[in-house]
Amino acid sequence: MRIDFHVHTTRGSSDSNLDPLLMIDQAHAIGLEGICITEHDNAWTDPEIEEYARDRGVTLFLGIEVTTEWGHVGAFGLDRYVGGIYKVKELRRIIDEVDGFLIANHPFRYKLDPRFQFIHKTTPIDQANPVSGSQALEVLEYVDAIEVVNGACSEEENRYAQAVAEHVGCKRIGGSDSHSASSIGCAVTIFERPLSTTRELIDELKAGRYSTGQGLNTGELRVFP
Repeated sequence: MRIDFHVHTTRGSSDSNLDPLLMIDQAHAIGLEGICITEHDNAWTDPEIEEYARDRGVTLFLGIEVTTEWGHVGAFGLDRYVGGIYKVKELRRIIDEVDGFLIANHPFRYKLDPRFQFIHKTTPIDQANPVSGSQALEVLEYVDAIEVVNGACSEEENRYAQAVAEHVGCKRIGGSDSHSASSIGCAVTIFERPLSTTRELIDELKAGRYSTGQGLNTGELRVFP
């Protein structure tokens, strides 16, 4: 089952121009079987939209992209924003209570270019050394997986995220970070079996029965181990 793990819509993200119905139509057109709707700091569900998706062979999953003091973290297991989770330690505590799952989203976006490092709470990162990246980002101590294929990141940033994930032994996720229809499915996570609920999704995430890929939106899916 191919799932785009990181999508924003006009329903819950002010910076998106992606209508939920258009999102579903595009997913159906490219053969994407699942979408995680991960709005910025909020969540929503709509039975009519979910039915529209099911009729087109697309399953919708619920997540939240939480803005924390250490960057964006994808949270699965919550159906609403909870006060205080902008602190990663509190987010980890809340997620543990619901047996959820946390993902460090695009952890190295703009962090490899020395011109931008002054705006981030990180020490300088040595691009040739994944140990440097793992030590620079404290958020990695609190998440279950790293988004290593992000459609809005550079190839260099994605490659480095993959190297860091491999170094620390962390699970790896792919998501488009789409805010418009054209990029849906450019980065995906591929599961070994069909899933129908967010709870099933979390259980499979914990089990690690998946891989990441790129290019589904162009018909040239490339799978990574």
